Amino acid sequence: MAGHIYGAINLGSSELALKIFEINKKNGIRELTHVRKKYAIGAETYSTGVISYKTMTEICETLNDFTRIMNEFGVESSDVCATSGVREAENMLVLLDQIRIQTGYSVRTLSNSEARFLYYKALVQNESRLYDITQNGTMTVDVGAGSMQLSIFNESRLLTTQNLLLGASRIQELLQVMEEEAYDYNSLIDEYIEKDIKSFFKFNLNGIKIKNIIAVGGMIPDAYHYMRERKAEFDGFIKSKTINKAKVLSGLPRETVRLVLPTITILRKISELTGCDKLILSPIDLCDAMAAEYSARRIHISPNHDFTVDILTAARVIAAKYECDMEHIETIETLALQIFDRIKKLHGLGKRERLLLQIAVILHSIGSFISDMHSRENSYHIMMNTELIGISDKERLMIANIIRYNEDRFPDYLSLTDDISRQEYITVVKLNAILKTANVLDKSNRHKIKNVGITLDGDTMTLTAETMADITLEKGLFHDKAGAFEEVFGIRPKLIQKKTGRNL
Repeated sequence: MAGHIYGAINLGSSELALKIFEINKKNGIRELTHVRKKYAIGAETYSTGVISYKTMTEICETLNDFTRIMNEFGVESSDVCATSGVREAENMLVLLDQIRIQTGYSVRTLSNSEARFLYYKALVQNESRLYDITQNGTMTVDVGAGSMQLSIFNESRLLTTQNLLLGASRIQELLQVMEEEAYDYNSLIDEYIEKDIKSFFKFNLNGIKIKNIIAVGGMIPDAYHYMRERKAEFDGFIKSKTINKAKVLSGLPRETVRLVLPTITILRKISELTGCDKLILSPIDLCDAMAAEYSARRIHISPNHDFTVDILTAARVIAAKYECDMEHIETIETLALQIFDRIKKLHGLGKRERLLLQIAVILHSIGSFISDMHSRENSYHIMMNTELIGISDKERLMIANIIRYNEDRFPDYLSLTDDISRQEYITVVKLNAILKTANVLDKSNRHKIKNVGITLDGDTMTLTAETMADITLEKGLFHDKAGAFEEVFGIRPKLIQKKTGRNL
């Protein structure tokens, strides 16, 4: 059975890499070739803030070389992705424009949460032992150039994940000026990273004993291919109290050592702080992650795993962190999704928008942790500064606005200061109207209404609440919010009560 030939190009912080894959349902994903060229993109970005025009030109030349290689392999489709080394450059748009002009490629710039989620998908796709390993306390350490992502699993569920600005290139560029003066450079790295890692453990381990550490991303594939031939030396390095850089990293190119050293120093510190020396290095890189995403999207090859559950679990962890009323959230979530599903023909939205609605419901009251006086505005700012794995920066902005105007009239498009398109604006307005309607059904947070029956008749949507409780408050407030729903969907919601069950 002939496979689909796919090319994945990673415009990374330390290199430009191409992997070509053959993908089919029978044999899955098979790598055909791997080509890479080293660049100091991240070093330029983190030290000067910009990518030089010389580097831009070299990148475009390499991309054109990659095009010729892909033509030889008969590549049918390809993607180019970039991460923090490009994303954080002040002249990112200039680089992307030059790439488009000189090579014809449109580069997809991944947010941190998108990139980490791709790695996670690839890990699930390629690591057959992952389900069994994560049955017991497991931490995945995704070390990139600009940051790293720490995720904790237990009972094969993702419990929490957080990004720390402790990437290999960032650490190297910040500390290299001190290298000659430092008595022990490796201890300097230790000292620099320890506080943030300890802080993450303090607020997120919650008594879970880490028994496995899985390292992925960035320079981990280089460390994997190098260390697998020297496993005993690597294990000894992880457990040792001192580092002999010359011994451990002998034979590696100098540029590789510059980034591998901070990477494995991070792993060593995490191993020390968790008391876990069972470290698994994964050879998966961003190109593998891109292939996993492409195969699921286009060839419909995907692991037996619901990644949506992971995203929602991460959202619930955030809500719990801000001491939200989880029973209230569960009630509103059920009601909002019932409304969404019942009026599909009216809103025309899909699964992804349904997920955004769920997240908005789960996180709609996080701002009350700071102050009830300005809870919606607080919720907006917390959301804008909280990364949620699997959610893009634009989707995070949409969720923040759905939450922000939960109590108020939604502003018109021209007066909205946030950078969203007209179509995204329409989606936000629709989801906001549904959230408002569902939220008012449990305004007292007493969970009087657990379930509603929804019927559509002409220009009226009737919500029948089955409860013996007094819902006079809910009826009054519902009438006030009905106008906003009618403006968006053209139907008037009406709340009636069907007394059944027991008094609450």
